[in-house]
Order: sequence, then C-alpha cells, then structure tokens
Amino acid sequence: MRLHLGPGPLPALLAPGVPDWIGADGTRIGWVLRDVLVWLDGAHATVVRLPDLGDEVAPGPAGWTVATALGAAVVNADGTLGRCLSVDDGEPLAVLPGTDCVLVQAVPEHTLVRLDRGVAVPIPDAATRARFIGPFTIGVGAVWIDLDLLFRLREGAVPQALGRVSGAQAMAVGPDGAVLVATTDDTVCAAPRGLPARLGHSVDVESARFSPDGTRALVADESGVAELDLGTGKELRRWDGALVPVGYAPGPIRWNRDTGALVDEADTVRATGFAGAAPSSAGDLLVGPGGAVWSLGGGRALRTGLRPGVTATDGHRVVDVDAECIHLDDASYPHHLLDGDDEIEAVRLDADGIRVGTASGRVARFTLAGAQTQVHEGGALEVPEPALPDGVTLSDPAEPSNVDVRGQLWPVPADGAARVGDAVWAWSYEGMLVALPLS
Repeated sequence: MRLHLGPGPLPALLAPGVPDWIGADGTRIGWVLRDVLVWLDGAHATVVRLPDLGDEVAPGPAGWTVATALGAAVVNADGTLGRCLSVDDGEPLAVLPGTDCVLVQAVPEHTLVRLDRGVAVPIPDAATRARFIGPFTIGVGAVWIDLDLLFRLREGAVPQALGRVSGAQAMAVGPDGAVLVATTDDTVCAAPRGLPARLGHSVDVESARFSPDGTRALVADESGVAELDLGTGKELRRWDGALVPVGYAPGPIRWNRDTGALVDEADTVRATGFAGAAPSSAGDLLVGPGGAVWSLGGGRALRTGLRPGVTATDGHRVVDVDAECIHLDDASYPHHLLDGDDEIEAVRLDADGIRVGTASGRVARFTLAGAQTQVHEGGALEVPEPALPDGVTLSDPAEPSNVDVRGQLWPVPADGAARVGDAVWAWSYEGMLVALPLS
C-alpha cells in the first residue's frame, strides 16, 4: 500500500504521476510536471515551484538544473530555489547531465553557448541553425546538426564534425555521444568513437534505447524491435510482434504492448504492470502509470504505485484498485472483474466493505478482507465527490496547480483533496498523489 500516514518527512510522495521530463543519477529520481519539480531522495520527496514551465531536468552536483522558457533554474539539494539563469537573446536547448549547465542557441548570431554557474560561455566554432540538438544521456557533452553537418562535443573539447547528414527528420542521442539520425529515406548511426554509418532504410529513431557503452541500440520498426550495431549500421537481431524497445539491464529489454510486461532477450518476464507506460525522455528510465519506475541500466524497479482515480477513502484508510488487485492497508487481494477492454472506473470504501465499478457496468462488492460477495451486471457505481477539507483550498480551480493547507501553500498540481487521518490526501489527474500535513 503506497499511502503512509505515520511519522516521517512531509509532504510524502505516493505516486509521481506521468512526468513531462524525468532525470536520474542512480540515487535520485526527479521529474517535472508543468511548473513543479519533484524528486525522490531515498524515501524523502521534495516539491519545488519553478519560475516557469519546465522543459527538461537533469541532476547536477549540487541539486537540479531545469531548462525553462526563461532560461534555466538551479534548485539546491535542500529544496530551495537557487540561481535563475536568464536568456536574453536565445533559447534553452538542453540540460547537460552531471553539471549545472544549460545549452543555449543564441539569436540572431546562431551561436551555441553554455550557461554555466550564471556565466554565458561560448562554445568555439559552434554555430547552429538546426532544430536538432541533444545531450549525452551518460557523460557530459552534446550532439547537434548544423545545416547538414553532424557535430559531437565533449566537455572541454572543440566540436568534432562527424559527417554530412542531409534532410534530417529526427535525432536520438545516447551515452557518450552515440547517435541515431533519421533522414527522409535512411537512418545514420554513429557509435561514441566511430564515424557515421548508414543503415540503408528508415527506422523509428525517436524510439531508440542505447546500450550502456553506446555501441548498440534497440529501435522500433514496422514489424517489431531490432538491435543495431551503431559502428557498422548492421542489424544484429530482431524480435517481431507488438514490442517496444526499453533498454539494457544488462541485455536487451523489451516491452510487450499487449501484456504490459517487460521481457528480456530470453523472453523471460522481468516486470509487469506497465500497460500504458512510455519511455522517459532521459532514456535510462521507463515510467509506468501512477509511478512505476524501472531502471533500464540496473534492471530493477525503483518505484511502484497505482494510478489515482480508482482510489477511495473512508477518512481512515485508503483503498486502491488496479486491473488485477484490490490494495487495502498492507494487503493485496486479486479480483477477476475485467473482460476484454473493460477497465476499473470507480471504487467506494465504507464500513460495509469495498465496492468496485467497471466501465461496462459491472458492480462488485468485497469484504474488507478482500472476499467477493456479489456482482451486479448492467449497473453503475455512484461515488460522491469528496468535499475539500476545512482550511484546504485549490488555489486556481481553472488550472489546479497548488494546494493551500491552512495558509501554507504547497506547489503540488492537484485536482482534488480529502482528509485522511491527520493528513490531507491530494491528487491530480496526471497521476500524482501526496500526503500533506494539516498543521
């Protein structure tokens, strides 16, 4: 059960939702929802309001760096907002992982500069007039296309011209500068220390997931998933079916779109419950509904949770229902309510037990111990909309983004709230669920 109302740091993060951008450094996971930065450091969650809508996030040595419409915001490790690096005549393009730097395309000179600790540092010989630029997912540096030339830049070096790429349509950047570039009728591959090779046909470059050394990539095409050698452009192997590339942990991992399971190269199921998941922009994490986070490099679940919206409370406990189980307190009880495309639509918890309604009109009743007692067909489960607790307001009902708890403003995107014990339980339709202190 993800809701914990005992002693501990508050606000307590219960589900990270569906992030716009996500980043990690092996010990911390951070993500941006609109103009809010949230990160997990062990079990402790920190929530910080940004000065503008976040565009990309990466951990740095002293905290987090977030690209915004204004330039960049540096958030300290203690949760305080640090420097705001403004961009007068440019556009933030990418955050460099492991630093406090943001790459900026300055206009009208079309030069590439770094905002490094508040100082604009021009990158020698780095003019860019292209839309495509990306940071290394591992290591410090960037790859970009200037007109028809492909460049790679490592920290402390001058830009390296890799070769000519005509008619670029999309680009994906992996560890240490590995890159896949889609053109109008071909795909260009480059390993970290190799010159570009042409694949000979087009693939879905934006689906690419790179091996930890950047020499291989999993990529989707018309029939399934292929593994590529980025140094030669050769296809190493192929898996057909409704599969999506996920990553390496330590071998190729794929996502079965039909079953929601992660499978390895031997088709062994490594994790389940990722139906509706989408690989994150960071490239080294897979994020599922309601906060399932899978490490592509380490091959382990970093965070699990359920999507709010099929959750109910009686003021003392919280029940969650997913496609397979009912979760109450510290116990989980399997159910078999769903057929075909049916889904859980509502749940209600009271002293008489748990009632669950599905989209097809099935309503089932369970005891508090999880035993199913009856099922009605062709009905609908009525769930009253919970009133906001006394002293709690959502600051902007038109576009909920804050929760005001007795005068203390929490920068949490929230569409509703209820009182559970000595905490305020707030949720958003994007999938975030947090417990906030009442006092």
